[in-house]
Formats: sequence, structure tokens, C-alpha cells
Amino acid sequence: MKFIVLSCSLLLAAALLSAQDTTYYYASDFGITNHMETAKYRRDVNYRFAGRKEIITYQLEQGEWLRIRKDKIIPRNDTLLLIKRKTESYWSDRIKRSFYTAQNDLWYFRDKKGKNLLMEGTASSLAPLHIQDTLRTYYEKNRLKSVAIYNDNRMVSNQYWLPTGEKYYDNLHQFVDKEPEHNLGNVHFRAYMLQGIEQSKIDLTQISDKVVIGWVIMKDGSTTGFHTISGVYSQLNKTLIQLIQQMPGEWQPAMLDGNPVRYYMKLPFNFSAEVDYMDNLEIRGGILFYD
Repeated sequence: MKFIVLSCSLLLAAALLSAQDTTYYYASDFGITNHMETAKYRRDVNYRFAGRKEIITYQLEQGEWLRIRKDKIIPRNDTLLLIKRKTESYWSDRIKRSFYTAQNDLWYFRDKKGKNLLMEGTASSLAPLHIQDTLRTYYEKNRLKSVAIYNDNRMVSNQYWLPTGEKYYDNLHQFVDKEPEHNLGNVHFRAYMLQGIEQSKIDLTQISDKVVIGWVIMKDGSTTGFHTISGVYSQLNKTLIQLIQQMPGEWQPAMLDGNPVRYYMKLPFNFSAEVDYMDNLEIRGGILFYD
């Protein structure tokens, strides 16, 4: 019995030593790059026991790698992975990734959160996810959001629909080498939005909501296609859209492979009714917070 236990222990140690941790660098959220100096995202894949993985995603901000997400990958069986995803929110999301072997050595996969289908498509790797060929994404209640074509984890083309089902713009990018920037800077943007919200006379003490505004920044920096992605209070939603539309200055377009591209901008605003002083309202990275 002692010999058997010792043998099993040695086999386990050998298996753990053979599973090397891996780091991937990305020029965008999708799109692997071999050049660290051009990378904006980094994913550290840490191998655990029984096929488990921990994937930590970092984003480069002002020369520093900041952690933005941690995924715990837990195999349930031969066709299902459980993903426990921790971002900035207190609670972790639980995503089920079902999969099976497709053609050309690819995997077909579907990601679901509860009853909602998040995305589905084909990939050359399931964890971390590296897309090849088609990727479909969905709004709540399984309403189609986008259909994109990828080559080696990099988007080639896409089509986009609004939550209403109306066709939006084709070939919109969300992951680029350089995101759009407003020429007046974040400090001006924060002050402008705070002043506009205060002057709107909306009673924020009665509102607890996360509002997400979406729009397109075109190749020339012009804006179009404003809409509310989420948000319960229509007056607040309209006010935020009007403020962004009327903001003085101009946008510098997103850049991909050295060329300007159309970019799908999403801006979240978090409101809490717990505090009723505008002086405590703050914007961090486009998000409104109460301190």
C-alpha cells in the first residue's frame, strides 16, 4: 500500500510540473501579438489540478498592468466548462460553456449565463478563448446582437443589430489598437457631464440604476447612432445622450493596424440613491460613482 501511495504522489507531482503556466499578449482583446511592446492586454493562464485553470486578464494603463478580470475554469464533463468570472462587481458571474468538436480541428461552443445565451461560435482554443471563423453575440432573451467573422482570433468583419432588432452598422470594432479619445480630455468630460446632470434637475436621490449609452464614432471622428443599451429611467437616458451629443470639441477616431476604423462606444453610468450630494458624484473611466 505504501508503494502505491508513493507512486500516485510521484505521478501527481510530475503532472503538475508538466503543466506550465502560460502568458498571452494581445494587441486588442482579441488578436494575439508576439510583440509585448504593442500589447494592450495580457492573459496569464495558471494551470491547476484536474484540468482546472485560472485566467487573469490585465490591461495596460499608463505603463502599468492593471487586473480587470479573473476567470476560474472548472471542467464539469467532456462537453461543459463552468466559468466563475470576477470583474469589478462584488459578485462573480457564473457562465456555462458547452462545446463539442467541429470541423477543421475547431471547437463549437456556447456561453450561457442562466437562461440567457451570451455568445456562440467556433474557436481554436476554449480557455483562453481564441476565435476562428464565426462568432455570434446576443442581448438578453437571446436576441441577436452581432455576427462577426474572425481569422486567428482577430475580427475581419461584423454585422450589428440594436436591441429593438433594427439593423445597425456593419464592420464596427470594439477591440482596437487605440481607442477613441476626446480632444478636450477626461477632466473636461467629467466636469461637463456633472454640470449637465446637475442642471437637468433630475432627482438622483430617487434613482439607483446602471445606464449604458452606446453610439458609433466614425472614421472621421463624427458620431452617430446614439441609443440606450440599458437604463430604466427614460428622462435620465435622454439627458445623458443629449449631453454626449452636444459636448463641445471632437473625437479622435479609433485606430487599428494604423488605420482609422468605426468604433462602437459603450459608456456605463452607475447611479446610487444612497447619497444625495452632487459633490460626491465622480467619474472614473466614464463611470459615475458615489463615494
